[in-house]
Amino acid sequence: MPQTLFITALFTLLAPFSNLSAQALFDCDLLLGTWVGEYTYEDGQYSRWEADYGAEGVFSILFFDEGGSEVGRQIGGWQCDGAWVISTAVDQGQEYTFEYQIRALDSFRYLYESAQGPLFTSYRKQGDR
Repeated sequence: MPQTLFITALFTLLAPFSNLSAQALFDCDLLLGTWVGEYTYEDGQYSRWEADYGAEGVFSILFFDEGGSEVGRQIGGWQCDGAWVISTAVDQGQEYTFEYQIRALDSFRYLYESAQGPLFTSYRKQGDR
C-alpha cells in the first residue's frame, strides 16, 4: 500500500510537467522565407496570402481576393519559441497581436492553428530557398 501511495503521489506531482515534454518543438529557422496559402472561412469569406518571415524578426503579409487583387497587407514583427508563432502588426495606428500554435513544420509545409480557432496551411513559395 505505501508503494502504491508513493507512485500515485509521484505521478500527481509530475503531471503538470508531462505536457511540456509532450509538446513538439519545431525549428523556427524553417519559417524563414516566403509562404503562400489560402483559406475559406465558414461564412464563405475567401483569403489568400503571401507571407515573408525575415531572420531579423520582421514579417510582411499580402492578402488577395479570389481574383488575385491585393486587398490588404500587414507589416510587423514575429517571434517563435518552437511551439508558438506570435506576430504583432500595426494597422492605422492600432496594434494587433496574432498567436498561432505550430502543428507541423518542415521545409515545404507550415500547418498552424489560430488561437481563435481556424487551422491554416501555408506552403513554401516556389523558388524560395
